[in-house]
Amino acid sequence: NTLQVLCICRKADLAGEVVAAMGTLPGFTINARESDYGTAPSAVQEKVPDLVIVILPGDVSPGITMIEDVRRLAAGAHIVALAPDEMPETIIRTMRAGADEVLPMPVSTTALLKVCIKVTEVRKSNVPAAGPQGAVWVVHAPKGGVGATTVAANLAVALRTRDRSCSILDLDMHQGDLALYLNVTPTYTLLDIVEDVKRLDQLFLQGTMTRHESGVEVLAAPVSPNGLSPLELNEEDAGTILDLLSRLHEITLVDTPSIVTPAVRAAAMRAERFFLVTDLTLPSVRACLRCLEWLRLDNVDPQHIELVINKQTKAPGELPPEEVSKALKLPVRALLPRDDAALTALNHGQTLRDVKQNLPVWNAILALTAREGEDTAEKKRGSLMRLFGSRTKKG
Repeated sequence: NTLQVLCICRKADLAGEVVAAMGTLPGFTINARESDYGTAPSAVQEKVPDLVIVILPGDVSPGITMIEDVRRLAAGAHIVALAPDEMPETIIRTMRAGADEVLPMPVSTTALLKVCIKVTEVRKSNVPAAGPQGAVWVVHAPKGGVGATTVAANLAVALRTRDRSCSILDLDMHQGDLALYLNVTPTYTLLDIVEDVKRLDQLFLQGTMTRHESGVEVLAAPVSPNGLSPLELNEEDAGTILDLLSRLHEITLVDTPSIVTPAVRAAAMRAERFFLVTDLTLPSVRACLRCLEWLRLDNVDPQHIELVINKQTKAPGELPPEEVSKALKLPVRALLPRDDAALTALNHGQTLRDVKQNLPVWNAILALTAREGEDTAEKKRGSLMRLFGSRTKKG
């Protein structure tokens, strides 16, 4: 992304510091100019910038006048005022003059990054207005290694094949590999948005997401050096992110770690559908029993929990699916066969659909895009329409 930026300040050294900081922002090429208060109007007219940064002096009155002049000369520019204080009076006067944002000095590179993302998203004009709340779907495997991320990644792509807008959030702060499964390289991760989550809005959140070729919007977990989590996401902040995501997309899928974190609890409390993923081994089923207990204690509606059995081999020593269903007191919503295609897909950055046409495991995941019974109802409606349609043509 390339942005035209004009930084206006009475002191050249302060403007230089801001411009230098902007040059370090990832994902952006900043064409920056500096101007003092006297030459700023002509600089704006010479080349209308995307972003104007006005650094206010100690006496903010000249800066207020400058913002009014810039707004008059460049109505479409995004104006950010860097204020010497955070006094309510300063903020109110600055916003009334025409500033879009007011940030305190010294300004951080994170704050500048968020401003640039917002400007880019406004320019692309692809962020929907706040609409009705979408649904949150959670994919959770209490035992690691049963293929929950494979299910989550492919379910997201399956939703796009049904023309449903979908985002997917990776909440595994220690070993989150969702971006790897989908073969995307994110510029930003959760780490970039939680540093100032109180000021998070839809515009900035949309700008931090990475689009998969299917149209799925991905919000990746931060890179975890040496297995140490770079981020501890609390329940409140996770809830804020999920609520914003669900206003941007029809379905927000959440890929969770096997451990129960505050962020996982926030997702579970919002889940319209909670996919409990297990294989047909005793340790995994036992972990599911413990999971169901904490879900019960957290008052998660049991009607929202759907059992997904993955990696069925039909080997003699495998637990029978009906016994697992009985032990967990849940009907089997989906039975996914073990298929080497899943390994091929992962190692080549593909989805199951891309590896081979009409795979049983892909078809089973595709069926999860509708609630149980919805597919059958749709087929019945289709049959009736064909029946009555043919009669109309004959008659």
